[in-house]
Amino acid sequence: MLNSLYSEAIRKKGLINEPLEEYKETKIDIESKWHEEEIAPMDSSIILAAGDGSYNKKKYLSFNFYAVAAESLIYNPNDADSRLMTIESAELDIIPHQSFLEDRLRNMMSIFEIKTAIRTFNDYDIDYYMDDGSILGDLIRPIPVEKSISPESKANIISQVKEKLESEIQSDELSLSSFNFKKEFRELFEDENIDEYALITFLESLENLIALKYLLENKKRIIAISKTSSSNEIFHANIPDMAILDGLTRKSGYSEPYYRKVTYKTKHDFPIENEFFRELWFTIFFARLEDNKNIIKIELPFYAKEDDIKQVLSAIKSNSTEGYPFLLKKAHKDVVISNQDMNSLSKIIGFLDKSGREMLN
Repeated sequence: MLNSLYSEAIRKKGLINEPLEEYKETKIDIESKWHEEEIAPMDSSIILAAGDGSYNKKKYLSFNFYAVAAESLIYNPNDADSRLMTIESAELDIIPHQSFLEDRLRNMMSIFEIKTAIRTFNDYDIDYYMDDGSILGDLIRPIPVEKSISPESKANIISQVKEKLESEIQSDELSLSSFNFKKEFRELFEDENIDEYALITFLESLENLIALKYLLENKKRIIAISKTSSSNEIFHANIPDMAILDGLTRKSGYSEPYYRKVTYKTKHDFPIENEFFRELWFTIFFARLEDNKNIIKIELPFYAKEDDIKQVLSAIKSNSTEGYPFLLKKAHKDVVISNQDMNSLSKIIGFLDKSGREMLN
């Protein structure tokens, strides 16, 4: 099979061109959308933090073994004894086969990331927290199982768990609080009209939203950074804005920002704190921190003015190497859970169940 693919690649060599080529010949108005300027680093005394999360799973015939982790790194250049501090959270367990498992694990990872970030703000006097990914993207992603629970049941669940979830989040516990409710609200899980997996996923989604609301109390100090993006809201072309900016600019600088209210991006209501989330504004723009380095996407969870944008860029630049924040890069490398890690963890626990892939080895 591979020989056929190699032959096809040789045949098509030079015939498939990058889509960006056609835009190089058109009149894309780069000048009005891109501010080419050197980005100066902020004062060296700034205290920065960064966080990332990861999850992975190993599939067995009768269950899934999963691991979820998150980490925050805090860099304080003013503390000679402990300039780099770490906050970590992790969970591993088994989980039954079920629909939308990837979505559920991603949501669990998000809870760990958010709670670790909240602990960082509570324990350290940081100037900015850099988050890997998109807060807006996470917010507008629908909950796959939500439609399987009736509005009456959802209202009943929320009335019973909201204060308890808030109390758990305020306690700074770095764990999944939703798991605790399976015993406490046994009658909900025994309700024949509510699927057990849908219920626990809904509880986890509520926990995620409540935790995010608490985190966004610090929204002026949160910077979400993405290495990739498929959005095309600046040039409205058939290829992403990031690709156009990366191909048609080389110097450091930043793009014109655009502003999005959550209500612009999603029509659905949030099951909890709906008014708060639907009124949120996000400022989104692209930047290149150093000449000839990669473009990054930056998202601020508030309506930022140009001075705010320049200050954020200076803060990021003060901790960057090769055009990317060092703390974010380190957090990602620290927290990633590889397939080999899953194999090693499963051997430590001593799982005897088969994965179904033994016959392929």
